Amino acid sequence: MCEVVSREFKVIVMKHKGRFEDYPQLVPQRAQQFAKRMPDFSGTEVTVYEPKENMSHTEGTFYVGILVKDNPESLPEEMEFLDIQHSYGVIRGKVHEMGALYSKLDKWIDEKGYSRENYIIETYHPVENDIEEVEIYIPISS
Repeated sequence: MCEVVSREFKVIVMKHKGRFEDYPQLVPQRAQQFAKRMPDFSGTEVTVYEPKENMSHTEGTFYVGILVKDNPESLPEEMEFLDIQHSYGVIRGKVHEMGALYSKLDKWIDEKGYSRENYIIETYHPVENDIEEVEIYIPISS
């Protein structure tokens, strides 16, 4: 089910660049590297993506990290704090259904007449039997 939410994301992240076609392998690799650098890793995993704008846009920026409650006093080297607040079109489902979730959310955004903004956010949530769910947040405006 798709819906509109207003939400603030406070995240500790590491910034990366890569080819969009490599994201399915690259993003999980970078997320694992982030987890190893944060041994006291507690918090919801998050990825923040620059969306692909057109066919000639082949490389993008993305961030991997965790949600936090407050702005940290200090951060390990190469990490940064982002505070992102916006209205989003959101959908939740199983990670292995990611393509279908994006298609459904994109269609819903178009049908409702919203405009897309930059930087898509995904949060990851473990559930039963080692299955992971994802919430996809696409920033929108009227």
